[in-house]
Amino acid sequence: MKTILVPTDFSIAADSAIHYAIKMALFWDASLILYHSFIPFESGFYLLSLSEQENMEAHKKLTDRLTTIKNSIVNKNPNLSVSIHVDQGPEGIKIIDFCKKSKSDLIVMGTKGASGLKEKLIGSFTAEVMTNAPCPVLAIPKKYKFKVPEKITYATNYNKKDKKVLQSLLEFNRLFNAKITILHIDWGITFFTADEDYEHYKKTIQNHFKDFEFTFNHTVGKDVSKTILEETLLDKTDIIVMNPLKRKGIWNRIFYRSVTKKIAYHIPVPLLSIPTK
Repeated sequence: MKTILVPTDFSIAADSAIHYAIKMALFWDASLILYHSFIPFESGFYLLSLSEQENMEAHKKLTDRLTTIKNSIVNKNPNLSVSIHVDQGPEGIKIIDFCKKSKSDLIVMGTKGASGLKEKLIGSFTAEVMTNAPCPVLAIPKKYKFKVPEKITYATNYNKKDKKVLQSLLEFNRLFNAKITILHIDWGITFFTADEDYEHYKKTIQNHFKDFEFTFNHTVGKDVSKTILEETLLDKTDIIVMNPLKRKGIWNRIFYRSVTKKIAYHIPVPLLSIPTK
């Protein structure tokens, strides 16, 4: 049985992720783990050492909140396996550690649009989890309601790891059987702009995956993240997919740092990151 890990901070955005994860679990015949991590301090500027008793009380209150959510889910879905876990420590680090220990197959987490410093912090946290998680991470926009995906877009720079990403994506898509488009944005650098490179990539993918017919979209845009959003909106994409590998050099600065974060807090549809070793 697959396991879906669902971090929550009890916000509306996190609730959206929980509702989506429930539907995913029913499709996958998977179990759910509701997760929360807290840091014992009373001020955002001065960390205070709390007593063991206060820590236990905080742990119990959070456990009770997760239990309430769990009971509500089970009452409506009696055949669904749901467990809870409360951690103590920095959420980004603890989520990754627990994901490895629990051998989770997918993390479903909430995200939401913001601006200024808040936007930067949200983007950084989402990118951190996506980059370091050992399993795929599905970020769900605030108030987004689950629908069976009919169209999925994989945004790529024609990376050599694409075959592994696409193989994992096909496994994810097995129950949905959605149309998958491979999208590449030329943004003025000549690494992948030549037509022969595109044709070679397309032929390589088609020859490797003979049992699935991908659609290819090779277009131009100065702002990669904006163009991805525009293209997926026009195509009525239900899920955007990206590979969160830490890349060196200029592509890291433009694609990984900028695009992943911008997409993460501006997406109108779920964003799926699929890691490769």
